[in-house]
Amino acid sequence: MDRLDRISAAAAVILAVWALLLVVFVERQPPRRHQKEQQVVRVDPAFDKKVSLVKNLLAGNNLDQAEALLVEMVANYPYEAMPFFLRGDLLLYRQDAIGAMMEYRKAVDLNPDFLDKKSELFQGKKIKKTVEEARAMIEPGLAAKQDDGALLAARAVYYYMLRKIAGSCG
Repeated sequence: MDRLDRISAAAAVILAVWALLLVVFVERQPPRRHQKEQQVVRVDPAFDKKVSLVKNLLAGNNLDQAEALLVEMVANYPYEAMPFFLRGDLLLYRQDAIGAMMEYRKAVDLNPDFLDKKSELFQGKKIKKTVEEARAMIEPGLAAKQDDGALLAARAVYYYMLRKIAGSCG
């Protein structure tokens, strides 16, 4: 045996002893159970009632009552995404695609699940269609008046939403 063979044999013995120590002396962890995703329990059931009421008002074309309730909801729940999303729906009923896109942006920033296909909240197709409708309104407006601040801001939100949609799971 030459020197390289002795080094190889010593390394093999060391690795075998190390493996034996790992098997014999290391405490075994209890088997991990697969945990299902935990459902978030809403603390305020009144919020869910208000959301369903607004949806019913929108479906019944009672836009003024829905808007009043949404203003109250946004004031009371500023960190919930659903009121902003419903305001976007309200603006779509009023044929304001740019305003709807702005509200959808707020909703998506607060809760990206609106763009996740695996989520119950997925609304990616509606958001994408609204963003394209907003583009169809922004481009002719900017062609007519290039320094319109509101349309320039809307175009910036349009590009932002395109990036969000492209990076989403939908």
